[in-house]
Amino acid sequence: MAGDPKLSQMQPRKIGGWDPRHVRHLNTQSAALTRMNKPKNLLVRCLVLPALLAPLWYQPVLGWFWALALSLAAAAWVWVIPPFGKKAIGAQTWLQKAILGERMWLNRMFVPVPAPYHQKALALLVIGLIAVGTAIWAATTNNLPLMLTGGILAYLAKFASLFVMVKVFEHMKNAHPLYKSWRNIPVNDNSLKAKAS
Repeated sequence: MAGDPKLSQMQPRKIGGWDPRHVRHLNTQSAALTRMNKPKNLLVRCLVLPALLAPLWYQPVLGWFWALALSLAAAAWVWVIPPFGKKAIGAQTWLQKAILGERMWLNRMFVPVPAPYHQKALALLVIGLIAVGTAIWAATTNNLPLMLTGGILAYLAKFASLFVMVKVFEHMKNAHPLYKSWRNIPVNDNSLKAKAS
């Protein structure tokens, strides 16, 4: 799906007199993106919610201090998770397109995203947050059916949002020179010369 020609001609909005190209560094090699754009890392992220809920479920045994401490540690793990395997670059897989689409959506203040995609992404985000909140409350009250329902809805909302983010990527990949560069895979000239020799 080709990008919108009108979007490709739009200039990033200036906020407070600052050009976002200088104040907002969206780098596909950033540590946060590297941690999230691998299938193995996505699997680990999927385990964060159960790890968050389990201590709260056993709060009567652990006590509130340890229950909250373990739950916060599980939530923080997604930000410190080490990347597995080689560093992924470009938009080579469905998951990488979803992650890059998510970054484009987060950058919508500077490069606007079409309203239908924004509305879908925002609705799924709200549904996911409500579902997670419900699951957390159910865990603290040991309400198993409600906790499972909230957890399942949270996973479904997140999974659906990945499809939306892939569509965002496909639509916006030509909307800005920075986005175009994300599809390019840098080549190491030194390694090519070494092979040639």
